[in-house]
Amino acid sequence: MGITEQVKTNLEHGKELVKSNLEYGKELVESGIEGAKDARDAVLQSEDKSNILAVAAEQSWQAASFGVLAGAVLGALADDRKPVRGVIAGGILGAVLGFGGSFAWKTRPLTSAMAREASKRIGTTRDKHWLSKHPINYG
Repeated sequence: MGITEQVKTNLEHGKELVKSNLEYGKELVESGIEGAKDARDAVLQSEDKSNILAVAAEQSWQAASFGVLAGAVLGALADDRKPVRGVIAGGILGAVLGFGGSFAWKTRPLTSAMAREASKRIGTTRDKHWLSKHPINYG
């Protein structure tokens, strides 16, 4: 076997490994997304959490207004040459951070359920993959 034939063999083997790893990665991502969707549906269909997104959005505007105020003050202090630009940029950034942080905090029952179920599904997919590569013979 010559060097060129060995290189061709190694390249073919490498292509197969990359292809199988991409398929496995796709399976992991799909199982995680499926688990997150199932958990989201389960949480949003329960009686006590059915309007969690609407309530979180309504209550997050207060944090956004505080963010605008804090961002505007800090933006004015940070930009010496053009304070108006700093006030506008700081206000927008403060509003986004205030709203996003408050919304994330108020929807944590939903996001934690989604993360937990996605993790379980990914673990199951990983276990299936491992068992397919390393079969166990009982007997």
